Amino acid sequence: MKAAHREQILVNEVRTELKGSFVACLVLASVTGWLAHEFWMLSGEWGFRLWLGSLTLFLTGWLIAWLRFVLRPPTDAAILTHWIPAAKGGMLLCNLATAASVWVFLPVAEPELRSLMISLYAWFLIIQFAAATEATQVLVSATLLVLGSLVAWLLVARPPYYLPLACFLPMFGATLIGVRRFVRQAVVAATAARLETEEARAELALALAAVARERDAKTHFIRAASHDLQQPLQAAALFLDRIKPGAKAAEQAPPVGGLRQALTAARALVTAMLEHLKLEGGVIRPRLEQVSAGAVFDRVLLTQGPAAAAAGVRIRQVGQSLSVTADPALLARALENLLANALRHSGGERVLLGCRREAQGVRFWVIDDGKGLGAGDETRIFSPFEQGAHVGSSGGFGLGLASTRGLVALMDGQCGVGPRTRGAAFYITLPVGVVAEEELRCAA
Repeated sequence: MKAAHREQILVNEVRTELKGSFVACLVLASVTGWLAHEFWMLSGEWGFRLWLGSLTLFLTGWLIAWLRFVLRPPTDAAILTHWIPAAKGGMLLCNLATAASVWVFLPVAEPELRSLMISLYAWFLIIQFAAATEATQVLVSATLLVLGSLVAWLLVARPPYYLPLACFLPMFGATLIGVRRFVRQAVVAATAARLETEEARAELALALAAVARERDAKTHFIRAASHDLQQPLQAAALFLDRIKPGAKAAEQAPPVGGLRQALTAARALVTAMLEHLKLEGGVIRPRLEQVSAGAVFDRVLLTQGPAAAAAGVRIRQVGQSLSVTADPALLARALENLLANALRHSGGERVLLGCRREAQGVRFWVIDDGKGLGAGDETRIFSPFEQGAHVGSSGGFGLGLASTRGLVALMDGQCGVGPRTRGAAFYITLPVGVVAEEELRCAA
């Protein structure tokens, strides 16, 4: 049985049986009162009062615990750490007092009353047979203490039929324990099976929810792709209609340029779509190597430099001398996504592309002086199909930052947004494996 299942069974038993134990407490209190009335003048003063005080203490504690449990139900952890040990201690006290009462009551009882007392002791064990849980496990101790005390008194006092009784009582106790264990195993097995069924049902629900999310994501992806690709393709069709065969080059330049821009935008959207699909499918495998930040920056500027020049944005580089263990292509692609976002959406005039060494490894920064992010954008924009509040109608799937996060995760890195009073500061942190070239030369 799993440990978690066992603990849950213990907790459920305590919650179920302690709430219903009030009746048992009243019955035991009534029997105790009757015994006190019957033996008040018969038994010895010291032994009788000790027994009565022990039972009174036990019953009072039982009643207080019952009220506390009902009025302020404890947590599962409190039941395991406090209530179960307290229940074991209380039942042990009750069993000791009951076993000791054999030597208080039976020596002074008449034969008829003595027979009734032996029946009451058997009834006491049967009650524990019905109420004992795996949490308390008191039946064995109760049987050994009470029946052992009875057998010992019978062998010492030797009343009529003492020998058959001394043989029967151990068999009675062994039968109780054996049947209780059999019933207990059946109950535990049934409860464990129910818990496993509930776990399987919960796992199935999670799996179905994951399938539904994946289906919805694919539907969303197809809808977004069909919508966003229509814009550049429609623009390309319009520009194509404006191209007139045999017209002069000067007349053809505007529609040809517009056609080229529209097809470039469509290509960028298709590239983002394919990259997202590859990341989702787990097709991309990183090839880690030692590469300088400057080399990665060169790859980034090779693709994003023309767009920066066209937008009138100045790019400054910092920390090119650092080296990092990474996949150059994946790292460059992740930085391209960040830089492309800054050029397309920030509306700023300057972008800082840099890196620096930190305790966690090396951190790459793409910082712009634009309009920044909206409230709550910091975490939301890294999810698929999400865009910042200030993006407007500039287009895109909303996959760039999600792809950046996926690419960086393949290299065991992290990406996020740093604090910034103006503009936005995106970072990529890669783990240890980063050293400065100057430090390498000094170490040599």
